[in-house]
Amino acid sequence: MWRALIVGLAFFSALPAAAAPSAPSTATIERVVRKNVAEGFSGTVLVAKGDRVIFDRGYGSVHGVRMRPDTRYWISSTGKQFVAAAVLLLQREGKLTLDDPISRFLPEAPPDKRAITIRQLLSHTSGIVQGYEGEDSASNPEAVRRILAVPLETPRVHRFLYSNENYQLAAAIVERVSGLAYQDFERRHFFGPLGLKDTGIAQGPAGVAPTRDATPERLRRPNWGIEGHYSSARDLFRWYRALRAGRVLDKASLGQLWTPVVPISEGEAALGWFVTTTPRGTHRVWARGNDDFGPNSLIYTYPDRGLAIVILTHAGQKTDDISYSRALVSELETALKL
Repeated sequence: MWRALIVGLAFFSALPAAAAPSAPSTATIERVVRKNVAEGFSGTVLVAKGDRVIFDRGYGSVHGVRMRPDTRYWISSTGKQFVAAAVLLLQREGKLTLDDPISRFLPEAPPDKRAITIRQLLSHTSGIVQGYEGEDSASNPEAVRRILAVPLETPRVHRFLYSNENYQLAAAIVERVSGLAYQDFERRHFFGPLGLKDTGIAQGPAGVAPTRDATPERLRRPNWGIEGHYSSARDLFRWYRALRAGRVLDKASLGQLWTPVVPISEGEAALGWFVTTTPRGTHRVWARGNDDFGPNSLIYTYPDRGLAIVILTHAGQKTDDISYSRALVSELETALKL
């Protein structure tokens, strides 16, 4: 664990040292984005160099509403990194540790799940399979009971196994430890202090215009949990900038947030974030989310170059194999020699 933490701290300490050439050409970015718009992309694209936004534009529309730089989008699993930050904030306050078994906070956990740790939840190595039991629940106790009743992967080998339920349980633990509803925890500790007025969790349609009519019924009804995060490209960049500057978590916690834990097909999973290199060998730290009704979102950061790219869209899949957001960021990486 200490070796991993040292690696993470080394990464964090390198963040401000963005030893990179001059900012990318906005004309180059515009050319790549316009090409993708012609191919069906609509959404918002933000590119930043250090703390300075150098490109910030919206394209197309959803249900007749123009996409703008401050448009709110459903961000799907990009919201999971907020949960990881919440857990690390509670750890900094001495209220839990990543290596605590979940049974410390969820005493109703059955024998086969009692030893699962919080770190395993956040790195998707718990053996809990993908499901929607938490999303379909009306309360913390109901969600926990239903998730814990589902059999684990067999055999349980602590490999990476992506599951929304890992993060639903982590959010349940945040609630029980903090005494706050999860949405209130985010507002009080993250979104309010940082002035992220276009970020939150929507229960029902309020606050998520202009995409209300594009969302499925399951996200329009009141429910418990972390599904239904929305944000804007500007807010997501402000959030990343605040993380990097130590305004959300301390240096040790950031080291843990971005330290690789387990291999995945595209690199390694950290805690709510992922770490890899581009085809050109540039270090990349990223988070992204996709949903089957169209939204796909991403934050791709390149710490050694001091660059960040945020893409939000509801355009869905460009092909059967790739979403519009991932296709666009891949072309931007090539054009910007990342």
